[in-house]
Amino acid sequence: MAKYQVTAPCVVHIPINTVAGPALGTFYKDAFLPDDVPQEKIDHLLANKMIVEVEEGGDNEPSSQTPEDVEQASTVQMAEPAAVNSRSSKSDLVAYGVSRGASQAELDDMTREQLLDRYVRGQQPQ
Repeated sequence: MAKYQVTAPCVVHIPINTVAGPALGTFYKDAFLPDDVPQEKIDHLLANKMIVEVEEGGDNEPSSQTPEDVEQASTVQMAEPAAVNSRSSKSDLVAYGVSRGASQAELDDMTREQLLDRYVRGQQPQ
């Protein structure tokens, strides 16, 4: 299987699978992309000279890439929900709020009901 190494300073919005579900990753120069990146994303990055294909068994290729290796070489952002509603989970409400510029720490301290008031019911907490 082909391996791909980042040659650009970084590549962003790379769809990956994590234990928490689908996510978008950011990979920095010299990082290796995980095997589950969709082919159309690989084709786009190759066409724009942001990654290169590395021969298997080459000197630069890691012998095996563990999830910890991927985590160290990238920043993973959970895919943000496009919209929230009264059935959204607390984590979806927090992700939605962070994507709108709110503080992660502040939102983590709020209850689900408070988050629903802010983002679904349109009431700002007092």
